[in-house]
Amino acid sequence: MKKLQAATDTLKELALIYFAILLAASVLFMVLEARTFAESFYWAATTATSTGYGDVTPKTVAGQLLAAVLMHISIFGIAPLIIVRLIDRLNENRDAFTHEEQVHILEGIARIEQRLQRLEDGSERGPEAPPAYARIDP
Repeated sequence: MKKLQAATDTLKELALIYFAILLAASVLFMVLEARTFAESFYWAATTATSTGYGDVTPKTVAGQLLAAVLMHISIFGIAPLIIVRLIDRLNENRDAFTHEEQVHILEGIARIEQRLQRLEDGSERGPEAPPAYARIDP
């Protein structure tokens, strides 16, 4: 599943996969139904989008099965991936730290930890604390 997600990470990659599916379906339709490539590509495009005008229809059982597979792949495979990627873009976390901000925060934490270590080791003196028995008058 992670390979599929990585392969479809951008809309450009999804568009290429979709176009490859259309080309494959066009070639298969052309062979199965003895049509031209242009007619076959037109059929694949209208079938994949579930428009299906009906002017180019499969006559063979194999062509009809191809149509059913293409419709299901485009509706239940490609369309959800496109929608998920679009929603991902809309849900961008604007509160997320940039890489530079994360580096700055980590450097600050490292400085604080170093200072605390020096204070604990006694190599650096912190502010003098009053003795525990000292009484502070208001």
